[in-house]
Amino acid sequence: MNATQTDLQIPLHSFMRRGPITVTETDTIQDAVEKMTENHLSALPVIDDDGSLKGILTVSDMLRLIQDAERTLDCDMAIYDESYLVVDLIRECLGSDEVATVMSNATVTAEQNDCLQEVAKMMVKHQVHHVPVINHDKKLLGIVSATDYVRFVAEMG
Repeated sequence: MNATQTDLQIPLHSFMRRGPITVTETDTIQDAVEKMTENHLSALPVIDDDGSLKGILTVSDMLRLIQDAERTLDCDMAIYDESYLVVDLIRECLGSDEVATVMSNATVTAEQNDCLQEVAKMMVKHQVHHVPVINHDKKLLGIVSATDYVRFVAEMG
């Protein structure tokens, strides 16, 4: 890998994706899934009307909830046709639910002056793939994903 120590000290404000696509707590899972599929995303920051970060909604959150429901109902997921897409399953099981019922708290966040290496270490430590970037008032500024890091390293060499 050619990433130098200097490259890893780049502040997030020059690396993060600004103005990420978001949802609110009262949006439906159906709305969130549409945004995710249209934009090829696996996570959406959840904000309030003032743009403050309230949490994050990930595909993993939705699948975990479906899996928990399957155990509770003692039903067999094999009843679904092999061609049944995960997106369809999420829509059917959770579509009308509000984002607030499924989202995770955004316990791992970064600030725009944090460096790439610090945030990468946080992602590994907390086993997350997306880190919202906020200011001191918890206003969402951007987001960084594991894919962003892979792209960064790939473009270096």
